[in-house]
Amino acid sequence: MNEQLEQLERDGYTVFSNFSDKKITAKLCAHMDSLLPPVAPRKEASVRRVNELRHPIPGAIMAEVLDNPRLLELARQILHARDLRLLEQVLIRTDGQQAVPGATGWHIDMAFLPEHYNARPRQTYFHMVHALSTIPPHGAATMLLPGSHHKTYRAAQKLGLDGLETLKADPIGVAALNLADVIEVRANEGDLFVFNPMCLHSASTNLSNQPRYVYFVSFMDKSAAHLREHLKKVNYQRAFPDSLRDNLRADLQSLLAD
Repeated sequence: MNEQLEQLERDGYTVFSNFSDKKITAKLCAHMDSLLPPVAPRKEASVRRVNELRHPIPGAIMAEVLDNPRLLELARQILHARDLRLLEQVLIRTDGQQAVPGATGWHIDMAFLPEHYNARPRQTYFHMVHALSTIPPHGAATMLLPGSHHKTYRAAQKLGLDGLETLKADPIGVAALNLADVIEVRANEGDLFVFNPMCLHSASTNLSNQPRYVYFVSFMDKSAAHLREHLKKVNYQRAFPDSLRDNLRADLQSLLAD
């Protein structure tokens, strides 16, 4: 655990092997397929290839996967959280296609100041990505530039709060990032891939014959005022479905509170 947490700080990402039970990964894949169009043949060019389900996602399974003491403790630990809140749950299926391999759009997900990251509790969040299927080479793995969060944070400090949107709009140019060292993070089914949203990253095309399934979950501390204000500003609703509230244990209901 300490080795992975050190890597998360140093490189902006880490992988926890065999984090999820494969019965759960299979149930999530089946649930996703029940809510999405059928997987399309690779040669069918007109079909949407990246299918996302963002909150509110119906189904008791979404409460089941949230009721994971190991996951919640890890979220508290990396955020130094005192009062943990669920930010979002996302299910993504990327179907195979005939296309050019590689990244589909380099970006950071939200820009923070170093003071947000260094605060205790942290005023930021992390992506916690559960691999629901094993990802082969060129199988739609997340691509990432290790250590790039150090440079984006330095750029954010120079720009100040009013310049964060400038950084988000062009992180490569503003933070002078070099793409020569990007990697493809290929997780196995059941692995948990955690990364810093200030790390430069991208989705990639799926050239394999099998869909790639992942479950994203993100948390924040209740005190994360800048993050909460941003979510409100961009109208990123944290409205959770009744199926999540009704199936989540009473002692975990605080995760859904305002």
